[in-house]
Amino acid sequence: MKLVEAEAEGPVEGDDAQVTPPRPPHRRVSVSLLLTLTVLVGTVVAIYLAFPARHNMLLTIAIERHRDTAPAWDLVKPTEPELRAWVIGVVGKDAPLPRGPLAVTAARGLAVLERRAALIELMVGADRVTYLVAHHRGMAPDRSERVDGDVRAIAWRIGKYTCVAVGPDASAATWRAAFR
Repeated sequence: MKLVEAEAEGPVEGDDAQVTPPRPPHRRVSVSLLLTLTVLVGTVVAIYLAFPARHNMLLTIAIERHRDTAPAWDLVKPTEPELRAWVIGVVGKDAPLPRGPLAVTAARGLAVLERRAALIELMVGADRVTYLVAHHRGMAPDRSERVDGDVRAIAWRIGKYTCVAVGPDASAATWRAAFR
């Protein structure tokens, strides 16, 4: 039995029909699989190129803000009640603040991933430490830590908030104790 290709041009009048063998089934499947894989891989690559990774974004921003040389502050040397009221207005009622004999030198509000965050600068002994608190978004690790040059950043979750403290790496044991 001979098959006639449906899309092929018909024979000129008087000529015999051109008969071609059917396309093997495995060729159709492999072409379809190759096309599907190309589209999927292209989509994944486009997503990774268009949308940067946002994991540990709070750590990254806290380190950048810790290194700012002349930041603009919303509050300078606030009292504890002033700081508490300001933090409630910026990030929410139950936002965790560091406790103990810490000297808060300044505070300001930030927008991180389209959410409000409170950035607080404190002195722990002789060390300048930057503290960032914000509502966490999505799935984040309970604790993470990063050493970036001469600074160390630690992040932890408390309830619905993520807290980050950044200070000198050389004296991390000293200022870290203030955040436990």
